[in-house]
Amino acid sequence: PSLPPDSCRRASSPPSLLSPPPSARGCSNIHSPLTATTGSRAASHALRLACGAAVRAVAKHAPDVSSLPLHRRPLLLRHKLPPHLQPKHRSFRSAVTASVAMGSETNPSGALPADVFLEDLRSDESMTWVQAENARALASIVGPGTPEEDPMYAKLRAIYDDKKKIPAVRLRGEFVYNFWQDEDHVKGIWRRTSMEDFKREAPQWETVLDVDALAAAEGKSWVWKGPSFVDYGPGQEQRKDRCVVKLSDGGTDACTVREFDVVTKAFVLPEENPFVVPESKNNFSWVDRDTVWVGYDFGEGTMSPSGYPLTVREWKRGTALSDAPEIWRGEPTDVVAAGMAYWDKSTYYKVWYRAKTFYDTVHFAEFNGAMVEVDIPSDFAFNTFSDHVVVHCKSDWNVAGQHFASGTVVAHPKDSFFAGERDMFTVLYSPKDDRCTYGGSSETKDYMMVHTLENMVTKVYVWKFDKDAAQGSKFTLVKEYTAENCQSFSAGGVDPSMSNDLFVTTDGFLNPVTLSTATAPDLEISTPLKTNTAWFDTTGMSVALHEATSDDGTQVPYFLIKGAGVEAARKPVPTVLYGYGGFEIPMLPGYSATVGEAFLSEGMCYVMSCIRGGGEFGPNWHRAAKKEKRWKAYEDFSAIARDLVSKGVTTPEMLGCMGGSNGGLLTGAMVAHYPHLFGAVVSQCPLLDMERYVLLTSGPSWIDEYGDPKIPAERDALLGFSPYHNLEKGVTDAITARGMSPEDAAAGAHLPAVLFTTSTADDRVHPSHARRMVHKMRAMGVGEGTLYHEMTEGGHAGSADNVSRAKVKTIENRFLIDALFRGDRKPRTPAE
Repeated sequence: PSLPPDSCRRASSPPSLLSPPPSARGCSNIHSPLTATTGSRAASHALRLACGAAVRAVAKHAPDVSSLPLHRRPLLLRHKLPPHLQPKHRSFRSAVTASVAMGSETNPSGALPADVFLEDLRSDESMTWVQAENARALASIVGPGTPEEDPMYAKLRAIYDDKKKIPAVRLRGEFVYNFWQDEDHVKGIWRRTSMEDFKREAPQWETVLDVDALAAAEGKSWVWKGPSFVDYGPGQEQRKDRCVVKLSDGGTDACTVREFDVVTKAFVLPEENPFVVPESKNNFSWVDRDTVWVGYDFGEGTMSPSGYPLTVREWKRGTALSDAPEIWRGEPTDVVAAGMAYWDKSTYYKVWYRAKTFYDTVHFAEFNGAMVEVDIPSDFAFNTFSDHVVVHCKSDWNVAGQHFASGTVVAHPKDSFFAGERDMFTVLYSPKDDRCTYGGSSETKDYMMVHTLENMVTKVYVWKFDKDAAQGSKFTLVKEYTAENCQSFSAGGVDPSMSNDLFVTTDGFLNPVTLSTATAPDLEISTPLKTNTAWFDTTGMSVALHEATSDDGTQVPYFLIKGAGVEAARKPVPTVLYGYGGFEIPMLPGYSATVGEAFLSEGMCYVMSCIRGGGEFGPNWHRAAKKEKRWKAYEDFSAIARDLVSKGVTTPEMLGCMGGSNGGLLTGAMVAHYPHLFGAVVSQCPLLDMERYVLLTSGPSWIDEYGDPKIPAERDALLGFSPYHNLEKGVTDAITARGMSPEDAAAGAHLPAVLFTTSTADDRVHPSHARRMVHKMRAMGVGEGTLYHEMTEGGHAGSADNVSRAKVKTIENRFLIDALFRGDRKPRTPAE
């Protein structure tokens, strides 16, 4: 129910809508035309409301996130993270004050680090330091010029602004809607066309909202966060006239919610009493055209320690938001509490939930006019399909004389389920072994597609649903579809309430996304509709799935993509290893034009790791690297690095690694604990101080993933891997374990070239993690080969438009290419 620190950048589920970290897929230019239903509807709605997108599994009524660049992978749809800190509720300056007051709770001595001033986001002292570091980084990486003058920048801009890329669309009534950015629309336009016109090679789009013009008129740096339409219910499925749009100033998670009329293509006028929620981390759900549920900062006790709403108020049109009566409240210690009302085909639901921790959620639903608790274990995912509940068992479940193994997905008629009966289950999926996992579901009018990942291969089970079946299960398995090896496949309903038409997408590391149409249940019979641009020549390139043996004997998969001429050269080449390993998020095949242009076309290799902590093999694979077991993810990643060297793919000096957010923590751990395995490291928007992470932004919501520094045993585990706290140990290890002279180790000779990147506007993972890491390295005298760059906008995504995306990726990619081709484990000097 709560979301990982990088959810806005991650790979996903059928059909995936959100992009991976820029490092993972090079901020791929690919846009998915699909939307999907996956996982817990209650969680997805409530959390999506918390920040304008879906939670761990995006439900069919999730808001339109078609504006987001995609990496559509069929595993666990990832979405926009819930709210953290908004300046309105709890500024970064006040966060610093709070952390000072709480210093003794996480620092036994009560003393604060000398670099804590960098937690004050925009103070003169902080920004002076940032500006100096930015100048140093740019001088080293692209000096004496600018990133915009680097030839790579022009290539990346062309990729991001490609007018031929498949638009990510969502059918709403008579129109398909799409959010689009290119060189003419830097902040973007929300536009629409008919379905028939969309199928043409060059659709004629109608602009609904011009965000560039709006930002100019209002003096704001608006970043589009997506719309949420009123659903009028059965018989009025095609009526789509009102929505709210969510806009963020500068790309933060805090959004303004404003009611919009798509008929007039304008914001609802004041005299019509529009719904407007001021900038905040908020939840918003339509109940009907004139009633909404809102979570907001209504004062003391209404926001969680993680910065998310804890209450739901029912707000009627024409009344003041402050006067709306409270109808639901979580506990003060919860991560978030929310509610949502929605139609699922012809069945109406009202659902509420409390996220007690990141992975433990208590659900409630309206039944016979009263609120009842949904009696399932708190780690399970809860969803609905028509008049059935759908439950994803995240652990073994023994219920009513039945046993469902971890990973099983079951459906049950909702009325009898809410009444406490448990005798009408249909098993929709049961993993064959510990290398198989459920990846979410999508649907059409009469079918549910259950997407799975079985031994790293996508498989879809198609179930026909007969609501009028006289007896027995209303679900019948009618087809199974298996995707090609090392390829991704996803299928989702074009209009699940009205037809069985499908959008089908396929792609792979070397194969651009192809969008096709099909009709359920026949996923294999499809008609190609559009294909993304093939940006790089794949002649001589190859993809293979390998396994490395981790320290405890576990076999850890990874994809190895060999670039141009690598096979023929038969010698080690510069290689970039990407990793994440957290929050049950899988890393799966996908085409990235920027990775191909920047790395593969230059004769490099690119590696996608599938380490523990991720979701490649389900809940147990994730739990294997939670909390005190976090080391397993780092052991897995280092095992892949060693395997690449032992296979002759690369050398330590020519091996780079890259990761963002939780992946930035991973790559930061490589700097602190495994520096000898790499020649260069890029750490994007990272967590690095695992003692103080709970004091900043939404850190408390991730305690269930990492551990609580206030609990002695968990604090010891955190300090054991925390990159910020192990820089000194790295010096000692270089001397005692690898024979380096004390003088060289003290000067940082044991470290690879390192680049940290982040954004001032990141209100998810505070930029002080990276700031303070670099400041400490400088103070220790080991930071000569370390660079730091901070964008001023973009939020946790690191960039808000194609201009800034191209700039950030140029900086990161050029840094890696130069360092790895030189092989001297140092960044380029301005003189070079």
